[in-house]
Amino acid sequence: MSQLDLFADTPQAVIDHDAYIAALLVHMRVRHSDLALAKLLNNQKIDDSFYVILLLLRAEQQQHSCLSYEEIQWADPFSLAIYQLDVPLAPWQPQDGNIIWQQLLQHPAVGEGKPLVLFADKLYLSRLASYEAMLAERFLQMQQQVIKLDEDKLIHLLDSYFPDSEDSGIDWQKVACAMAASSGFCVITGGPGTGKTTTVTKLLAILQSLYIEAPLTVKLVAPTGKAAARLSESILGAKAKLGLAPKLNELIVDQAQTIHRLLGVIPQSNQYRHNQFNPLHLDLLIIDEASMVDLSLLAKLVQALPTHARLILLGDKDQLASVDTGSVMSDLCQDLALNKQPNYSQSLCDKLNTLCFANKPFLKVQHSDFLLSDSIAFLQKSHRFDSRSGVGQLALAVNNNDTQLLNLTLTKGYSDITLWGLNNEQYIALVERAASHYSRYLTLMHNGADVKDIHHAFSQYQLLAALREGPYGVEQLNRRIEQALYAKRLINPITRHYAGQPIMVVENDYQLKLFNGDIGILLPDEQGQLKATFIDEQGSFRAFYPARLPRYENVYAMTIHKSQGSEFAHTAMILPPIQRASVGINRQLVYTGITRAKQHFELVAQEQVLLNAMNRSVARCSGLRNRLMKN
Repeated sequence: MSQLDLFADTPQAVIDHDAYIAALLVHMRVRHSDLALAKLLNNQKIDDSFYVILLLLRAEQQQHSCLSYEEIQWADPFSLAIYQLDVPLAPWQPQDGNIIWQQLLQHPAVGEGKPLVLFADKLYLSRLASYEAMLAERFLQMQQQVIKLDEDKLIHLLDSYFPDSEDSGIDWQKVACAMAASSGFCVITGGPGTGKTTTVTKLLAILQSLYIEAPLTVKLVAPTGKAAARLSESILGAKAKLGLAPKLNELIVDQAQTIHRLLGVIPQSNQYRHNQFNPLHLDLLIIDEASMVDLSLLAKLVQALPTHARLILLGDKDQLASVDTGSVMSDLCQDLALNKQPNYSQSLCDKLNTLCFANKPFLKVQHSDFLLSDSIAFLQKSHRFDSRSGVGQLALAVNNNDTQLLNLTLTKGYSDITLWGLNNEQYIALVERAASHYSRYLTLMHNGADVKDIHHAFSQYQLLAALREGPYGVEQLNRRIEQALYAKRLINPITRHYAGQPIMVVENDYQLKLFNGDIGILLPDEQGQLKATFIDEQGSFRAFYPARLPRYENVYAMTIHKSQGSEFAHTAMILPPIQRASVGINRQLVYTGITRAKQHFELVAQEQVLLNAMNRSVARCSGLRNRLMKN
């Protein structure tokens, strides 16, 4: 007897599948496409398994890799009770979810080579399960690569690039370089200003010095064109500070590209030219902003690596996860805590103490059942934000949900942060301030400045919002700022396209090589023709007629999600009032917005909304970490 049959003799709980499913659709708990697929996978039957599959499809829609048995609230699995509906909620309130879960083992759609997969009390679509399994296997294979190095030369190089490391405790940048130089796989994570790109630049100098007779082929990639451009700029700046010999300087690659460009997009396809059958030509791949890379794209990228290749993932573990399915960076860095040593084995501690600290026992063994713990480097000292930095203190308070530090930060009067409450007057003032900032790049445009100078001026300021719709969302903010600039006679937005219009591409166009997140500005060319101008990750200028562009939107204001991988000298952020602040306003979102600021951060929000966000952390369901545990 199924769990549904248990309700059959209870009048007030008579099963009305049509009413229940209608409620799910009306309140957007599921999509019509999910409903159709769940029926197909369940042979058109409406029973326990049907609803579990529907829950899985809903979880995947919410960017979870899988559906975890432990995460299901069996009393109200689709969270419909909050709507206080007239329709009965009894149609599916299983008494014993364990029985239902066990039934899935015999389900005709579940199993190896079938559409659904069960692993470690988690239900997957088979595609996502295979991505997770492949990544776990390849990460372990790369970690176990035997790297032959001249250890004495490596010690000398580490000491030369980090000469004062022993004077102030553990130099985590030096540790990261030593780990990455001697391993086939390494994750380097750290907050803003901890020197991730500086560390990578020194690592490349060390590696190319070790392999000077047969230099490594190195590729740098990032998820978006903006992030790739910033990585290129950072490495160029770091190289200039190191004073490298000309030959070594040439061997250190400083031009990053997008992951899509490296893999080679095949138009009108979700496949790439480079794959396991046509691998990339490289010895080392470095992926910046790795937290933004979704499970599917990372799997395809790792599949395209040659068997001998090394891989380094670089990024901030505490930022928002990718906009698509998965949270690989968070899964790998789950154990890390600020001001604590990562969990390293005895053999790695001995090795690192030899390489970095002249055999002094700076690093001590910390047991872990996580098989990749010896591949995780955690940069913990911020070189951008010190004790005098309000941006750094605010980010730290939010990320650690530290209300005491938050109160100290709000009352100390830091010069690099400005905090405003939220009311109608402050909202109008924010729009006016934004228009004033954007006036600068528009004035350059009217004065005939160079395209790159106009783009640079635009990128110095950015307004971020947590929402898309409503008065506190990017759509209305864009319109209001546009109206304010029109009132200043700096733009003329009467037509769809106008000079000075800033746009963000919101869908990929592989033929034009324009990707979701790329920012352009519409400017007149020498003949007065309006063109959408873009500066790509190599710093090259490209221009397109507006009619040729893929779908785009104005970007005086952008969502915090879209800002990932970018930095702005002055960043402003608005959070909605408490009546509109949904569960989507969380710690990772606010932290990501704060850490976009390089020099100044401006927050417009109610204090209670900020406190609520700090206390609300999100995690995506995944089995990747389970696959990388000893047991």
